[in-house]
Amino acid sequence: MATPQQKRRMSEREPRAIRIVEDRWATFRHIIEAVAIVAAGTWAFYTFIYQEKIKPAAEPAALDDSIVVHRLGRDRTRDILGVTVQLHNVGKTEIDIAADAYNVWGDSYGRREVPYAKGSSSVRADGTQIPRRSRLLVMAFAELRDAAEGGRKNQHIILEPGATENIDDVVVVPRGKYDLIHAQVIAVPVKTPVERKVPVSIERNKNGGFWLTSTQDGVFEDDNDADFALVP
Repeated sequence: MATPQQKRRMSEREPRAIRIVEDRWATFRHIIEAVAIVAAGTWAFYTFIYQEKIKPAAEPAALDDSIVVHRLGRDRTRDILGVTVQLHNVGKTEIDIAADAYNVWGDSYGRREVPYAKGSSSVRADGTQIPRRSRLLVMAFAELRDAAEGGRKNQHIILEPGATENIDDVVVVPRGKYDLIHAQVIAVPVKTPVERKVPVSIERNKNGGFWLTSTQDGVFEDDNDADFALVP
């Protein structure tokens, strides 16, 4: 039997339990680090997935179209004009031009000033000017492309965000017949991929030329006008 001294020596040699206690500041630091990791992941998702993919996919097609008329040349009997249609994707999603059209009219004005006054309770106009005598159609073009019902198959104008497409044409008019050229462009953009072709119809303007309309919700046309004076 071991003596008390032997027992004391044996107890001194036995391994003792070790207890690790983390201080409260270390625990607080770990919580802050975990929160920072979650916040970084949330920011990355918002920036690279939501802002670049999810949000743009939910936005409508956005198009800015314009038309410009400029003189290419002239002689004693003719004015040769260039017409440039510009289609610019100002949205954040790729678009396809389902239909587009442009019209060119020649305007003639009188010789004498005429006073005018018109308006309503909210809008009024008053002054003196030379009135327009006539407006004659010089050229008109309209096309339904592949994204439109009944449009030309495999005909597309696809624009990535920020991209621009130009369409050029030439108009020749008799020298001195018109005082001013009035031009108009209309286009119907749709988002890609086009899952179902959109209904678009080509209609006649009251002054001649073409107009584009769609009956589908969420599909809109964009149109703009421009004038070019032929008077030297």
